[in-house]
Amino acid sequence: MNKPYLVLVVLFLLCLAIRSTYELLKEAHRIKPERKLTFALVFSAMCVLWASWFALCPSDPFRIEPPDLLRWIGFAIFILGLVLTLTALAQLRGVENIDHLVTRGVFKKLRHPMYVGFISWIGGWSIYHGAYVSLAIGTLGIASILWWRHLEEARLEAQFGIAYRQYRSKTWF
Repeated sequence: MNKPYLVLVVLFLLCLAIRSTYELLKEAHRIKPERKLTFALVFSAMCVLWASWFALCPSDPFRIEPPDLLRWIGFAIFILGLVLTLTALAQLRGVENIDHLVTRGVFKKLRHPMYVGFISWIGGWSIYHGAYVSLAIGTLGIASILWWRHLEEARLEAQFGIAYRQYRSKTWF
């Protein structure tokens, strides 16, 4: 593999590790998510994570040209994920320290539309580029997202109790 690709892989994995460490520290109450410096560091890591992902797939050294239909399906999945993420972000009006349960808009049917969007980015972008080695690496990102979702579900249930359990019973993911 070429060096630029390996650098992108390392960046992607390092940023996943940073975000996952943040989640562990938050869960153990050893870090305060409301601190601006903490938020800035984690937000920066997530920006680098996604930038490295979007550069990773087109530079995959083992790309396989997918059939046009599959390629465009991958692109559509990516765009759907992008729209879903941006819509959810606008509805939340933030990404951390949300003090109310959002149950309207895209949250009416999906509890975690941003996570669904992120997973769509990983799958769709790699399919679009025929970057199946990158997709294999991206499965670590998907596994991390699923784990972050699990931790968030527990926090939301603790924070909102019965209201969250009722909301969860009416929504997907």
